[in-house]
Amino acid sequence: MRAVRKVAYGGPLHRIANKPTKGTGARVILAPAHAAHAEARTLFPSRVVDPLESPRLLVSGFNQRKIGGKITKGRWAGLTLYTLTLEERATCPRSCGEWATCYGNNMNWSRRHRAGIDLEARLIGELVDLSLRHPEGFAVRLHILGDFYSAAYVDLWREALAELPGLHVFGFTARQCEIGEAVAEMNADFPDRCRIRFSGSEIGGFGSRVISSFAESRHVVCPVQTGKTDCCGTCGLCWTMDRTVEFVRH
Repeated sequence: MRAVRKVAYGGPLHRIANKPTKGTGARVILAPAHAAHAEARTLFPSRVVDPLESPRLLVSGFNQRKIGGKITKGRWAGLTLYTLTLEERATCPRSCGEWATCYGNNMNWSRRHRAGIDLEARLIGELVDLSLRHPEGFAVRLHILGDFYSAAYVDLWREALAELPGLHVFGFTARQCEIGEAVAEMNADFPDRCRIRFSGSEIGGFGSRVISSFAESRHVVCPVQTGKTDCCGTCGLCWTMDRTVEFVRH
């Protein structure tokens, strides 16, 4: 009988070993004079790639410990999960409460995709390809790093949701004004397939906030951080719960 090789996966939904998450408030904090802070860019510019040179934009959530490759619970159960990563700060508003303490400051290996027309053109192609590969539907986490950087970029996602009925999206944005309004309209137009929460807000099912410790919680702390579930794929609260979700800074 052939021996079975053991693979050090963190679980059936992701390849990275489980590690307990503790709220320590220990993220790297950039001083205002730091180049990445002042120039609105990542700490790791060598990890920013041209979208046309990237192996792929939409990456399986299997590669992200906190995301997972498949949704197993709730109304999106059965959907395969993908993620998109942009460049933090370069695509984010300076009003973001985590501008200096972005968790991207600790993610030196993540591949960030440069925003712009090349990203958008390739993104459309990949979304169409995934819709053909997954006739049962699929979901995209927007964004592991980065944010909606223009109203036109929001329109791309809005049009994709309209044209691809199997597409589902969830994520977070720190945008307000025109871009934030466009995101809110997208949420309203596709209530069953789109849930983008607003960072720093406490507006029920569309709010999210970062806290420094569990003691500061006023709402519902991410169940992955409290150890109640394994990853986004086994949870689903961010796209179903009508309460604000909280994340302990770590």
